[in-house]
Amino acid sequence: MFKQLRLPLLIIAILLVSLWIRLDYIAKLEVTPISDMQDYDQRALRLVEEGTFVTGERHGATYRAPGYVMFLASLYELFGHKYRLVYGVQALLSVATLYAIYLIGRRLFEAKVALLALLLAALYLPFIGYSGVLLTESLFLFLFLYALYSFLCGAEEGRVGWYLLAGGLFGLAALTRSIALLLPALCLIWLFWQRKTWRLPRATWLHLGLMVLVMIVVIAPWTIRNYAEQHEWVLIDTTSGLNLLIGNNDRANGFFTEAIYGVPAYKEAMRGNRTDAEADRIMKRGAKAWIVAHPKEFAELTWMRFKMYLSAQNDWLASTYKWNWIKIFSDNFYARYQWTLMSLGLIGAFFALWKERNALFPTLVAGYFLGAISFFFVQTRYQLPAMPFVILLAAFVLGELGRSRRRALCIFAAVFLIGWWLEELAIQYKVL
Repeated sequence: MFKQLRLPLLIIAILLVSLWIRLDYIAKLEVTPISDMQDYDQRALRLVEEGTFVTGERHGATYRAPGYVMFLASLYELFGHKYRLVYGVQALLSVATLYAIYLIGRRLFEAKVALLALLLAALYLPFIGYSGVLLTESLFLFLFLYALYSFLCGAEEGRVGWYLLAGGLFGLAALTRSIALLLPALCLIWLFWQRKTWRLPRATWLHLGLMVLVMIVVIAPWTIRNYAEQHEWVLIDTTSGLNLLIGNNDRANGFFTEAIYGVPAYKEAMRGNRTDAEADRIMKRGAKAWIVAHPKEFAELTWMRFKMYLSAQNDWLASTYKWNWIKIFSDNFYARYQWTLMSLGLIGAFFALWKERNALFPTLVAGYFLGAISFFFVQTRYQLPAMPFVILLAAFVLGELGRSRRRALCIFAAVFLIGWWLEELAIQYKVL
């Protein structure tokens, strides 16, 4: 009896300690929202007080996806304008996300690997720190991880209910961060690979179609609302043009810099009383024109940004939001842990292509996020959605250590060499 309870009790203990660490951190946190955090806060307050997403400012209702604004507005409406209460709810979502990592690990690998992934994720500092920040990360991670878990359950069990739940959660995740829009396509690719055929059963195609249909139904009201306001189709938001232009122009260096304000396409987009959709389209056109005219520079910038994301751990929010108050914090631990996870994750991706079919799923998802953000510019928090899947790959590789002494020595050597390479990259690109 005790042996049967040992694993559940260990999981509960890890989750409770993780929750305590988060609550202990946010109990001392007193930071007035700035930058993007302030914008989300103001949009949520406007929604509560005036019942509108319209800002009356340059960046209007469609500039940001509505999911996190609605999340904040709901909490403000129910409990008042209290930042610490938001952080408390986000702490609960963050701990629930840790459990989602474990659940996905159980679906893909054996229980030992899933437990290792839970332990690794519990020690990952940004998962803790972002529970105390007014940004989309905690909500987005919760939604899209449970969406992927629901899909995996549906794919394994063949039950349509799981697919319907996945579709709803995918829709909510996309309304929080539009980068989630292509995740169902990754699910399809994984099914092809996992089943070694392009010919899926008719029932599977039907279930996938229903999943996408539910996702569309969830997103559609916001899209229709955008059309009524902008008089053109805006699926979710109008930030991609600016983000793409920041990363791809004559002055781009991989980061956000104020040099963007002097780029001709940006000046044109900001001229006059253009709608968000018009400004977004102009900036997209300018970025695409630069990419077509400078394919070599674009490829070099993208490869540089990808390497920066692999090695980056310098997050400006760490000092602003007092991450040094978190019990497990130290600069050296944070950096070394990040590089070790990335090293193990890269080795796991190699295993996925070589021998372990199920490891392809976290490889695809982590690769999608890291690859997609490499087209834009480096902001450390944008790598966060990839990390649960990097951690799953890392746990899988650690589980391989006991297979043979030779394999263990090869893995230790690879981790050392890749970690050294990542540290050198971090120093070279100033993301340390």
